[in-house]
Amino acid sequence: MIDDRFKLLERLGGGGMGLVWRARDLALHRDVALKEVRPPDPALAEYDPEAARLLRARVLREARALARVDHPNVVTIHHIVDGGDDAYPWIVMELVTGGSLQGRLDQGPMTPPEAARLGSGILAALRATHAVGIEHRDVKPANVLLRKDGRPVLTDFGIAAIRESTSLTATGSIIGSPDYMAPERVRGRAGGPAADFWSLGMLLYVAVEGYHPLRRENTLATLAAVLNDEVPPPHRAGVLTELLRLVLVRDPGARPDVGTLERMLT
Repeated sequence: MIDDRFKLLERLGGGGMGLVWRARDLALHRDVALKEVRPPDPALAEYDPEAARLLRARVLREARALARVDHPNVVTIHHIVDGGDDAYPWIVMELVTGGSLQGRLDQGPMTPPEAARLGSGILAALRATHAVGIEHRDVKPANVLLRKDGRPVLTDFGIAAIRESTSLTATGSIIGSPDYMAPERVRGRAGGPAADFWSLGMLLYVAVEGYHPLRRENTLATLAAVLNDEVPPPHRAGVLTELLRLVLVRDPGARPDVGTLERMLT
């Protein structure tokens, strides 16, 4: 039982930022998704309490900023359970019940129009969150949930809080998914909205082609491919071919802006 209100029912998933649970809100009699925030290194609070304090403050800030975003393609934040300085927060979110995009793609690739509709929804989510100063930094199929009608919902924004703390990334941990990470982020640069657009482009490439063009046999080889290898031209992308060609370029300044991407997807 969390905060004398949320009863944990089952674990839904986990990653670099912690665990996600299905929970029952006993006050409102509804199921919610409850995110248990954890740093990549569980011992962080012991050997670097200042970094742990900074992480906690940033997670709270990101959650509060995200809570101000009212958008159908962005996961809704209902509540924050703040246990104080000695505990990491729990974030209470809407429960999206249609599965993840990763689960959908495991069944086979999408048609270009289907992928374009999906991309339009994800891009709308990125526009809304970029407007309040939040970059996602880990756009990938597992972080896109689907409503029952197929509309995408972007989730798991909290990784931005970890990326900002150099003391956390100095341990050698890779924060984010290397095969969807923009080249400039692999190089340790700040990124910006264009880096999220690269990740969206790679997601759409995978959605229509059915495979990842830069994924290699291990993480280091994948990172090297992201930095150095050319993205092969897609064969199944149809009307999305030009968009993928323009957005999957290594110079972030050469990528289309959000308005251009919106028009192309439409």
